[in-house]
Amino acid sequence: MRGDTRATTAVEFGIVAPLLFAVMFGILAFGIQFATRIAVTYAATEGGRAAIGGLDDTERESLARAAITRVLTALSPLVDPSKAAVNVVQADEASDHKIDISITYNDTRFALLPFVPDFSALNPVTVEYYVTDPSG
Repeated sequence: MRGDTRATTAVEFGIVAPLLFAVMFGILAFGIQFATRIAVTYAATEGGRAAIGGLDDTERESLARAAITRVLTALSPLVDPSKAAVNVVQADEASDHKIDISITYNDTRFALLPFVPDFSALNPVTVEYYVTDPSG
């Protein structure tokens, strides 16, 4: 029986398989969360770009929220729009109008493994845009 090596491959696979699957699912879970973070950043950027086209503060905020909602809805298999909290703050700095857009995304669907953090531990995605009058 000592010379029989027919099942050695199965035994070796049984030893290596848990580590292999943990690494594989860790890469998958981290990749999904990274892609989601990039999608939320893209939504915030698009909101800022849309807000620049507004003529007053109310229209800028409306345009920003509509653009963010549109982007998050378009990416809805990856991003759940109902778990995104959008904050649009406008401030006058000298003659420029500063628009701060931040999106706090709290979703634990993909935090399956203990070494992959969930979104509640991350800082909100924030972008800043300045609306200036080119005519002076």
